[in-house]
Amino acid sequence: MTADFDQLVDLTGMSPEDRARLARVHELLVAAGPPPELPSVLDRPPADVGEAKVIAFPGRRRAAAAILVAAACFGGGYLLANQTRPASSPHAVRVVRLQGEQNSLASLRVGASDTNGNWPMQLTVSGLPPLTSRNAHYILMVTQAGKPTWVCGMFRVGKNGSTTVAFDVPYRITDSTQWAVTKMTPGTQFPGHVVMTTA
Repeated sequence: MTADFDQLVDLTGMSPEDRARLARVHELLVAAGPPPELPSVLDRPPADVGEAKVIAFPGRRRAAAAILVAAACFGGGYLLANQTRPASSPHAVRVVRLQGEQNSLASLRVGASDTNGNWPMQLTVSGLPPLTSRNAHYILMVTQAGKPTWVCGMFRVGKNGSTTVAFDVPYRITDSTQWAVTKMTPGTQFPGHVVMTTA
């Protein structure tokens, strides 16, 4: 290792392996030498270049108009992209009613499956108690033999106990498919406490 290398590279806290690798790279660069001199042909610009054309910058009015148009386009695009839209309701092939504790109700709209076998669903809930813990949530689940089996999605409700959420599930849904909503709170064993079932 040369003194030049020690002066060029800060070796503080560097592992011996990294230090050796950098030293090898330094030695290769030194062995390669400096790049070749610039060819004399490139000392001057080519003679066949015609006179340069000067493009005038647009006047103040045109520049201001261009800035306003650009700002309007940007602002409009930003507003369009960030506007809040209600969850689109799938064209329902089945609508299921759920009911539960404290007069809570829900309507589950199930759409037709897509070509990949995903079923769009929209759940509208009212009357569920808001959850106070940040780690608590409700889960919409498919049931088998009355027991929650497959998770469709998780959600929380607002202060008024209602919400509308959309899910896509890959499970095959038939006319006999049943659902339940469970409540998961910290310390509760999965799938949680059943608070709503298919009516």
